[in-house]
Amino acid sequence: MKTTGTGRIVLWRGGSLWIGRAGEPTDFHSHHAVQITLSLSEGGVRFRRPGGNWDTYNAAIIAAHQPHAFEARGEFVAMIFVEPESGEGRALHQICLGEGISSLAYEALELELAALAASYKGAVHDSELVTCARFVITKLTAMSTVQVVPLDKRIEQALELLRERIGETVPLAEIADATCLSPDRFRHLFIEQTGMRFRPYVLWLRIDVALTALASGRNLTDASHAGGFADSAHFSRTFKRMFGIAPSSFQRE
Repeated sequence: MKTTGTGRIVLWRGGSLWIGRAGEPTDFHSHHAVQITLSLSEGGVRFRRPGGNWDTYNAAIIAAHQPHAFEARGEFVAMIFVEPESGEGRALHQICLGEGISSLAYEALELELAALAASYKGAVHDSELVTCARFVITKLTAMSTVQVVPLDKRIEQALELLRERIGETVPLAEIADATCLSPDRFRHLFIEQTGMRFRPYVLWLRIDVALTALASGRNLTDASHAGGFADSAHFSRTFKRMFGIAPSSFQRE
């Protein structure tokens, strides 16, 4: 299997950082996260929408659910994924709304990018990489002038319940009842607030659990089971649909 990247993946509640050397291009894919992609070397990164041409960026932001392919063979790259339900994610989503893929002011992030690159090269603890990534997020959200509408409290409560119970089967009706909504009203409000149907969102959370296990050094089979997948094949198919690569094609450093 061809290597699509070599580096480190670190995660926190509501986000993750993938940093290292890019390998083979990805297939077209889309995922439930706002994606910030930063070139930490001189070659830049390239994205392509379905039916479009490759465009080159030094720094780019991609809206949640935007189909795209990625290529930056041999370049030093950082990708930051932020869930759009979080306060930061909702602010970031407004930056690229309508464009799908937008260029970011690379020069405005110069200090944050230098710190991120130095931390990775210095083989620092995961927590320091997380701090550096979140500095980038904070800088970008501070630059946004769009007023962010808070997430509905009932959906906020539902997301907390889902995270607490992600290791078990959770019926929509049960979560709806906990938020004092009818199943139909909950279903519509959930899509309105998250941009995603209930079951695919649960699958997204399971991917997050499995990826956390994989990033911590567990093998593909164990990580798949940790995320509640029947087997590694099911996990790999779902992962590739969301990220454009097979999970085993990213080599941990």
